[in-house]
Amino acid sequence: MIQVKAPGKLYIAGEYAVTEPGYKSVLIAVDRFVTASIEDTTSLATQGTIHSKTLHHEPVTFQRREDKIAVSDLHAAKQLKYVITAIEVFEQYVRSNDISLKHFNLTIDSNLDDASGHKYGLGSSAAVLVSVIKALNEFYDMQLSNLYIYKLAVIANMKLQSLSSCGDIAVSVYTGWLAYSTFDHEWVMQQIEDTSVNEVLNKNWPGLHIEPLQAPENMEVLIGWTGSPASSHHLVSEVKRLKADPTFYGKFLEQSHTCVEKLIHAFKTNHIKGVQQMIRHNRKIIQQMDNEATIDIETPHLKTLCEIAEKHGGAAKTSGAGGGDCGISIINSDSNKKHIYKEWKSHEVIPLEFNVYHGQ
Repeated sequence: MIQVKAPGKLYIAGEYAVTEPGYKSVLIAVDRFVTASIEDTTSLATQGTIHSKTLHHEPVTFQRREDKIAVSDLHAAKQLKYVITAIEVFEQYVRSNDISLKHFNLTIDSNLDDASGHKYGLGSSAAVLVSVIKALNEFYDMQLSNLYIYKLAVIANMKLQSLSSCGDIAVSVYTGWLAYSTFDHEWVMQQIEDTSVNEVLNKNWPGLHIEPLQAPENMEVLIGWTGSPASSHHLVSEVKRLKADPTFYGKFLEQSHTCVEKLIHAFKTNHIKGVQQMIRHNRKIIQQMDNEATIDIETPHLKTLCEIAEKHGGAAKTSGAGGGDCGISIINSDSNKKHIYKEWKSHEVIPLEFNVYHGQ
């Protein structure tokens, strides 16, 4: 049996601007995972199985109908749409390389949510896509690069939805700390429609930037969870309306770009104080946009999280779309994080003692 895992993610800086091609963000992979296990069926089998431990109790069978995966349970098919689409995209690539398809049993498990099923906002759909692509890559012994695994997961994602920047996919593949800017979505979508999967993978995608970073020495990320989920799709849609005011939106993009470039420079020069300064600056940029869009990115709960961390010397901000989910604080590991955790708890912010995940 082959077993692979794909980590969840958190955004550190550059949120919202990252939805535009060429505007960078910084993310981390965290040590919570979607795990995919895959094994060959018997040589006589005419079907395979998909078993999602987080969605159903029983495996469902699947067969291939032309280039589609047909699942025995229609209700399960809806719940398994990310798994099914990832398989379909990968198998298009396999067929284009004149490799015979095989039947398999695939099992998906996850610890990206809390024990009662509440979402932390760690990007579970991205990790599902990546884990399935990675498992199939090993199963067929394709030996694909990280870039190709990323691109195949993105193609699957774009067949399902189009608003995502796909930064969560990138960091789930590359792990660790990552600087990322998204690609020209319209160009890639056109390529998907007009050419083969092979050709789409081989081309340079305009705007795409994926760069692993090394964190400054003695720097730590603290993560606080508000316990309330955010609707990233809704928040990003609302912010997109700001494009109607190109002066404001253009200024926001430029400010975010400058801030994140300085943040990346602070990483490369091993400068914690520079990182903290840019985290605080990025918070202000997002607050300005929040005021303009009136969508409550920094909820009262997240504001409390940030203020507590700042009081104890951390540089804090919302993570991702905001509106709930998590906030982060960058501290020097010499700082006493117990004080932050204790005060967070007293204000109903749950410390998530996750670590940055640096690959298997």
